[in-house]
Amino acid sequence: MILDLLREALDGILAHRARSLLSTLGILFGVGAVIGILSIGEGARREQEALIGQLGILNVQIQRVELPEDEEEATELRRKSTGLSLRDLAALKEILPEATHVGGMVIVEEDRFVPLPDKDAVLRVLGADPAWLASTPLVRVAGRPLTAQDEAEQATVCLLGVNARRSLFGASPAIGAKLKVGDVWLTVVGVVDVPGGASSTRIEGVEVDDRTNDIFLPLSTALSRLEREPNESELSEIQVAVPRVEAVAGHVALASRALQRLHRQQSDFTLVVPLTLLEQSQAQQRIFNLVMGLIAGISLLVGGIGIMNIMLASVLERTREIGVRLAIGATPRDIRDLFIAEASMISLVGGVLGIAAGYGISLAVGQATGWATAVSVEAVAIATLVSMAEGVVFGWVPARRAARLPPATALRAM
Repeated sequence: MILDLLREALDGILAHRARSLLSTLGILFGVGAVIGILSIGEGARREQEALIGQLGILNVQIQRVELPEDEEEATELRRKSTGLSLRDLAALKEILPEATHVGGMVIVEEDRFVPLPDKDAVLRVLGADPAWLASTPLVRVAGRPLTAQDEAEQATVCLLGVNARRSLFGASPAIGAKLKVGDVWLTVVGVVDVPGGASSTRIEGVEVDDRTNDIFLPLSTALSRLEREPNESELSEIQVAVPRVEAVAGHVALASRALQRLHRQQSDFTLVVPLTLLEQSQAQQRIFNLVMGLIAGISLLVGGIGIMNIMLASVLERTREIGVRLAIGATPRDIRDLFIAEASMISLVGGVLGIAAGYGISLAVGQATGWATAVSVEAVAIATLVSMAEGVVFGWVPARRAARLPPATALRAM
């Protein structure tokens, strides 16, 4: 029964190819617009989540604030507070016993390297203790990690990000090689990478660094053997790894209160909470998808109205055919189902072609602009269901009108 109905609906569509094609185009453009717009939003969402993931979703970062440019203001600030320091690190370890890791890191302004890196490379030197490294999303691809023993002995060893390794040593082996940073010779003991790739950008005003260009050495080695700017704080960052999502807010509050006391209420540090950044990013993305989806949905609405207009015209044109069907035993319900099936089939075909068009739009936008795009299963499912629903909803009025035609009147139609 259903197969017969679909076969008859297909015959009706093929008998009026031009009209059916025009109806299909309306749905095609609407679905293509929805898929294309949602793919841009989905690509942006995935890219931001990956970037925020570089910070560590369950991490809390306490970062130093740059000193004022005015020398007197900077000196006055340092008189009241020494900035992020090893004392802060020790205090946080004591008051945050539930934290998985509490580690410190310092960025050293140094650009003297032997061997010389590629001329376009921008390498950065970081002193980091094992706890900071353990809580930072890094994957060791060769060698060994920096250990507590390296930290205790102020060992002259280092890890290289994969891009730093390539820039400094090219195709030559790096593990065991010597690297001079400033006036200190270091032995390369490991190579690390960032899972999923890395890039430098800003999210919600927070810098997300590309750590594949970094050189990591023990924090104690960096503080004791490499020079720092006058008045610069001991540490650039303290990172706290929290064991559970629900514990993040409590750790943030405790850390903030403790540091405010230690720094005499001076605003020379800031807290970065990647989990909060992720929630803000997701909220903004939902609003973007909603607004853009509604705009694209207008195209679908126009396509649906087009189907209804075409089907109403079809009812008028096929009045005599409807009368013949009723005269030979078809019921009004059979007529109604036939026209709904035709409208649904037109919408479904338009929806499938629209999905292909949307995928093409997604690829074209990505190629032309360099934006990250991704066609999600949810977008495809929504577009398919909406296109099928349009056939039923907008085909209902023409189908109902066709089913209500009196057989005698329909047969007299020319």
